[in-house]
Amino acid sequence: MKAATQTSPAVATSTRSTHFSPIARKARSAAHIRLFASAVKPDTIDDDIDTFISYPETPAERKSYLSSKTGKPVTEFQYKVYDLCRQVPRGQFTTYKAMADHMGSGSRAVGNALAKNPFCPLPIPCHRVLTSDYYIGGFSGDKKSKIFWKKAKLEKEGLEFDGSGFVADEMQATRFFNSFA
Repeated sequence: MKAATQTSPAVATSTRSTHFSPIARKARSAAHIRLFASAVKPDTIDDDIDTFISYPETPAERKSYLSSKTGKPVTEFQYKVYDLCRQVPRGQFTTYKAMADHMGSGSRAVGNALAKNPFCPLPIPCHRVLTSDYYIGGFSGDKKSKIFWKKAKLEKEGLEFDGSGFVADEMQATRFFNSFA
């Protein structure tokens, strides 16, 4: 008879990914600056921050809701992302990473869910979610033109940006939100 093999659970280490090293952060920031410089400003800018779209609250409503963006049901994970995003107050911002860390998920998964958000601008203000280096990031799954929509929405809420699409230095610490419930 073979002896039963015991496996131990994976243990998280305290070492930090090279993704967050100063060199990697500087490279990502340089890429963001190039992306912002190559973005094409659309003829019309949607800066609406007040339209409220009915949001399914009960399990039954959520199960039967079909997304106006995809025509498909909203997944349980997407609702978790949306419920977290709706906590970000007007005039403040958070990051995909802060949301992902709170959920125990990945930043890209959070970004993908927000790209499909059919409840924007309210009650799910996905325009308030930026990259981990406080760059404007994409909006509605678009990184080349709709970032101007996202920027306009955030500026209307009182945030300021530098010429490269990053939150103004003086607002980075005072407007960053990560006090998720």
